Order: sequence, then structure tokens, then C-alpha cells
Amino acid sequence: MSRNLAKIMDRVSQATRRMPMAEWNWSEGVALYGLVSLWKTTQDDALLHYLKSWIDDQLTQGRVFETVNATAPCFSLIELYVASGEPRYADIIKSRTEFLMQRAERLANGAFEHTLVETNFGGQMWVDTLFMAGLFLVKAGLLFEDQAAVEEGINQYFLHVRHLQQEDGLYYHGWDEHKNGPIGCLWARGNAWAAIVSTELLVLLPETEPARQAIRDTLARQLSGLSRYQDISGLWTTVIDDSNTYLETSAAAGIAYAVKRALRFGNADEAHAAMADRAARAALAHVDWEGVFRGVSAGTGVQKHAGEYHVIAQHRTEGYGQGLLLMLLSAMWVESGSSSATDLCYNKAAKPS
Repeated sequence: MSRNLAKIMDRVSQATRRMPMAEWNWSEGVALYGLVSLWKTTQDDALLHYLKSWIDDQLTQGRVFETVNATAPCFSLIELYVASGEPRYADIIKSRTEFLMQRAERLANGAFEHTLVETNFGGQMWVDTLFMAGLFLVKAGLLFEDQAAVEEGINQYFLHVRHLQQEDGLYYHGWDEHKNGPIGCLWARGNAWAAIVSTELLVLLPETEPARQAIRDTLARQLSGLSRYQDISGLWTTVIDDSNTYLETSAAAGIAYAVKRALRFGNADEAHAAMADRAARAALAHVDWEGVFRGVSAGTGVQKHAGEYHVIAQHRTEGYGQGLLLMLLSAMWVESGSSSATDLCYNKAAKPS
């Protein structure tokens, strides 16, 4: 059955909103990020209503967890505050900023320790943190003119890049200060998180920000590395440099989103457009008729070797998978010329003409 982009967007959006997104946590946060991306692109008020209902319900239950990973829903809280101006949303954003700046667990080098609702990982930084918390600090800092938060978000970015990015541009999953070295493998979805954060920082930060060129160079190095490992299908294997591990879909959605958004704002080489198009087509081929994104690997902690990544389940519906796909669909909608909405970023000078 032939499906156009609008129909796929609608079905994926509906499938995501039908999910039992039960708590204030990272997977739900990424799903909301995707729905917000769609709302900012289409201006569909039903999406804003869903977002407000979900957040208000969580606040009523008092379930706003203070961990690095559970910062992810605060991205959507920022957009809800910008849309509504409700002071209580601002209070929570500022409280989460204060937690990250003052009380979050850190490694000796100052990087955030990757903490979950369920557990902590003593002395470990994970590439996931770039997306879950570091990017939030920059967004919140720009919104409330908190330069210290902006600078700390940028600092976290470069701390993670310095320890996790390899010479070929690809990122290890984690780094352990006790071992004084990288841990895990070159995990595909982790590389998607990193690419997205580089892209989003370049949209958010003003042209006068001295770190912009280093971020652009970091992204360019990563995209060159990714291009060397893309499978003929358009996907990447879940361990990028191990072709014996399975092909995984959420990484392709995230990487394609990052490249398309970077291209839109002039922050990536046009030579990478074909890579993004192949990844996007491969991702969309795994959307079923109900709008569920298939082939998404389950939540993945740092593993000891590629074989352990290879046995992570990939048959469940995952909120973060839906969110990454919605982000990609939003970028494709803008690319198609169908969107009449203005990109709601804080760096006004970065908007394309």
C-alpha cells in the first residue's frame, strides 16, 4: 500500500500517543521531543494538548525524578512554557537546571555521571548524557539568560567529545574513570544522540559563540566516519564497526534527522545528503501499518563486547524509537516545503531565510 509522508506522520503520531508512557523518564522524554518537533512543524494543537495533559498529570502525581536521564522530558516542558507562559513550568525548568549545576553526580573531570531512575553507574560517562542533560542546560540557559548554564552545557559537550569520540569521528558508548578509558563499543544509537546534539547546538547557539566552529568540526568528523560504515540497506549495525551485529533502525532515524537539520541550517556538507536520504528511506520502510517503528533496539546499557549488544531485544515498541522517527518525519516535512511554521529556536540569527 502506498503511503505519503503526511499519512505516515499521522499514524506514527497516533501510535506514539497511544503508548502507555507511564513516568517522567528518558524514553518518554524522547517520545515527547518527537511529538514537540511535529507540533512545531505542523502547528497541530492536538499535539500541544497531549503534551500539556501528559506533563500536568505527571506534576499532579509528583513524579518528576531528579536524575540525568530523567531530564529528557524537560525539553518538552521548555516548549510548553514558551507556548503557555505558566510560571510553574518555569519553576520546574529552573529547579532542574539547579539540580544539574549543583547536585548531579559528577566524575572527577567534571562530567555528569550517567544516572537513571533505577540505578547509578559510578564513575561512568555515557554518550546518552549529551542528549538527555547537556543539551537541556543550553536550551534552559538561553531561555532564562543563564549564561552559567549555557557554558556548563557546552562544557559537558566537549568533555564527552574529548573522552568518547575517536579519531575516525565515531563515539564509544561510555568512558570509565576507574579504567581511565572508553567502555562498550561504537554503539549506533549513541552516535545518533551525539550527532543530534551537535546539530541542535549549532541551531541554538548565537553566531558569536566561540565554540561553534569546534562543534561544526566535531560533527563533520563524525558524519565522515558514519558514511564509511553505512550498510547498503541504509541502516547501520547496532555496533557500527561490527557487521556481525544486527541492523538497527532508531540510529538511522536519529542520524538522518541530524544530517537533514544540519543541512537546513548550513551546518553540514551537502555530500552527506545522500547518506541521510538512504537512512531515512530505510527507517520509513520499518514503519508498520499502525504507525509503530520496528527494529528498534531495547534500552541499552554499556555492554562488555559486541556480542552483548547483538542480543539486545529489537521487537518491542519503544517510546524513544517513536520519538526519533517523529523528529526525522518533522525534518522531512520541512524539507518537502509543506511546513509553514517558523522554527522555534532561540538563536534568531540562525534561522534560514
